[in-house]
Amino acid sequence: MPNYEFYMNWRKFEPKGEFIEIILHKWQDEYELLELNHDYIQWLFPTQFQGRNFYSTPLNPQETCLMINTSEVQQRLRRAYKMMLKFFGVKLMGEYGEEDTEVIEVERAENFASRFENLTTNPHNNLRIARILLSLGELGAEEYQAPLVRFFLKEILIRNKLPRMKKSAMNFFIPAVRDSQDRQDLLFFAWRYYFPKEEFVWGNRGELARYKVKPVVAALLPAPLSEWTPVYSEKEKKWLSEEQGGYGEDGWFQLENGQIVLPATLAPEIVRTLHASTHGGREMMEQQLEPHFYVPGLSVICKAIAQQCVTCAKNNPRTGPSQPPGKQPIGLSPMASLQIDFTVLPPCKGYKYLLVMVCTLTGWVEAFPTRTEKTAEVVKSLMKEIIPRYGLPLEIGSDNGPAFIQNCL
Repeated sequence: MPNYEFYMNWRKFEPKGEFIEIILHKWQDEYELLELNHDYIQWLFPTQFQGRNFYSTPLNPQETCLMINTSEVQQRLRRAYKMMLKFFGVKLMGEYGEEDTEVIEVERAENFASRFENLTTNPHNNLRIARILLSLGELGAEEYQAPLVRFFLKEILIRNKLPRMKKSAMNFFIPAVRDSQDRQDLLFFAWRYYFPKEEFVWGNRGELARYKVKPVVAALLPAPLSEWTPVYSEKEKKWLSEEQGGYGEDGWFQLENGQIVLPATLAPEIVRTLHASTHGGREMMEQQLEPHFYVPGLSVICKAIAQQCVTCAKNNPRTGPSQPPGKQPIGLSPMASLQIDFTVLPPCKGYKYLLVMVCTLTGWVEAFPTRTEKTAEVVKSLMKEIIPRYGLPLEIGSDNGPAFIQNCL
């Protein structure tokens, strides 16, 4: 089982190769080596098909099963994936890109300009991306497929980048996605932004037309965003200077394709305004915003805001799997998930206890002196302090003491 042996670091790839740990440690930023060496990719991302490196071996069912069920192999597979994303100028978004989280999102890396130029100059990387997508699906990491394909579709169809990747994205990237619903969603997304429409050949045109999203966002948000003053960070200004587009008189940066770039500091507030008008879910808000605005981390922002909405919480049925026992949840946004507990204080002016609340994402601490350990104290602090400042928490964890379970919060 040569692929398994390579991933266990027991053998080098062939011909004249290295051990996988050497590749993952020393090849990280060696872009020229990753570009010019054409033998490693078939070993790093094996599939059931024979690659051009005839020293490599296609996956067989027994080997595939063994690699899926070996944690060491799975860890190295994800490290290899992240290394190649960086080579392509792409990154997984912070904590939201970790394998155990519900939302995996792909965004541009800081080096995207030079790496996109390399992708355009060397279109054989399209074949590498297709192989990586196939391998992820075959080796049990299919949750990473759709976010990467969606990212490239956005770059190609919305931002008019990577023109030499368009056919590969349609003919190879989308079909590589194993989940049928994800694949269908990607097709509808591609059809929505594909131009010219008459050249789009996937699927039934009548069925696709039913999914077309009308650009209603302009009527929902203040035009032209007059309620906000854009303030771009130095990091944002740096990558905007490399983009095709320019600043308008009102200070907003507009890309060549017409999208307005929302600063990271303003994006949640603007998305919250949209949600207050529609009370739509994550997907609906994404569909309304994407044609008009470029928002890094849009999926994560939309999901967090939809889940924090009090109106939606009252009217929408609770769906989705519950958190496994014994696993500490981490919030998707600041103050979305809280851990709370009481501690004893030296008596002072009638106060005997301290109610402590900790954000599981940032570690931010809020503490309130109380006279008792009763549920009323918790509710009072939430209603008067936490919710007015941070919004409705999605999760509140405790040690299930009497103060928390005696009455329903």
